[in-house]
Amino acid sequence: MMEKLKTAALTLLVMLSLLQSYLLAYSYPQPEQPVIQEEYVKTEMLGTQVSLDEMLFPDHIVVHLGNQQHTVFYPQTEPYTEIFDTVKQRNLEGFRKNNLSALGMNWDDVAAKRPGVEIRFRDGLPLNVLQRIMQIKGDLPPDNDVITRIWIFAQNENEVRTILFTDTTNLIYEATKADFTTKDIEERFLGAVGTAIPYKPFNGSLYLPQKPIPMTAYTMPYTQLTVDQLKRTFFVDPAVTRNLMERDGSEIYTDSKRGLQLKSEQHWMTYSDPVAPSTDNKIDFLGNLLAAVQFINQHGGWNGTYGVQKVPERLLPGSQSYLFRQYYGAYPLINPRNENFGFIKITLQKDIVSGYERSTLTPEMRSVTRRELELVGGEALDAKLDQYTKKSQIVALFPAYRPVITDKSLELMPVWAMELYDGTYEFLE
Repeated sequence: MMEKLKTAALTLLVMLSLLQSYLLAYSYPQPEQPVIQEEYVKTEMLGTQVSLDEMLFPDHIVVHLGNQQHTVFYPQTEPYTEIFDTVKQRNLEGFRKNNLSALGMNWDDVAAKRPGVEIRFRDGLPLNVLQRIMQIKGDLPPDNDVITRIWIFAQNENEVRTILFTDTTNLIYEATKADFTTKDIEERFLGAVGTAIPYKPFNGSLYLPQKPIPMTAYTMPYTQLTVDQLKRTFFVDPAVTRNLMERDGSEIYTDSKRGLQLKSEQHWMTYSDPVAPSTDNKIDFLGNLLAAVQFINQHGGWNGTYGVQKVPERLLPGSQSYLFRQYYGAYPLINPRNENFGFIKITLQKDIVSGYERSTLTPEMRSVTRRELELVGGEALDAKLDQYTKKSQIVALFPAYRPVITDKSLELMPVWAMELYDGTYEFLE
């Protein structure tokens, strides 16, 4: 009897062993089965991907109505969109280089008396970059100068002139074959104005509103990119990175070649990847911009709407830095010390990214609270400017949002922002 039991038990064990071997040999994993959330760590970051063309737009448009009347429009407003869409549909060609003074024109007089528009790019964009969003035809000027504004105005009842101002003092181009008409100016440009706030000239080429500007303050929660997310984004093998603690409290992660510095209190990161120096003075603005956008799309994405703001000096050899400014609605986010939030800075050398700085915060746009406010205009704004001791140094004055970061939320507060000659920003308190 005992022998029969042993034989049966042995037979059962052999059959179970054969069954297990069959299952291991012929069974396949089931991809449709869900992965338990706690056992799965996402390797991608949550920012959106965008194209360069989406970040090429003027920071404001000035409309001259004649009879010393003016107004200003900002991005994403209906008149701004209507005017800029018309400009993008018209052809610009036949570029003739000229000396500004040689034109013999009083530009204050042109602004005051001749209807037209100024499409303004505060820091300028090269012509071959503008060509991606505008109908710029024919041979481009060989120097590919940086264009800061395009002024389209009625010379008389039948003639429209198109002047492109550059970042080089006294250098302009005229598009002699632009197909703008006086009908464009009367119907599409001036016709878009409606009941817009009137503006008056200030400090040369700037304009001030003669009434308060309605704006909205926003408060929203945010999330922060984690160390693990950032390590997986920037290092091929995060497991081999070393961690160093700096005296200022920042942390540095490195794989002996690339470095990632995290400043937790400032919610800021700086990535560096050393590139061999280059002495080539020739800069490929478009190639570098495309490489920069592609790199950001693959390394963190975009946590909001951005515009191309600063391009590098053309004659400086070596690495070149580009800056993308964040917008909320019609207005840019400005931090006077260039820290914490509101921009992405990226440095390239011959299309290779060597430096990358940005905030680690991602605003939660779906949980926004709003508060309606007004920015001062008219005599109240004049009085504030009269008290400002650096008034003669102002090169730009514009509505903006000042980001204020607390432990739990991000606030965007409407302010009058000023850019000074040295490139710094201040607020008109």
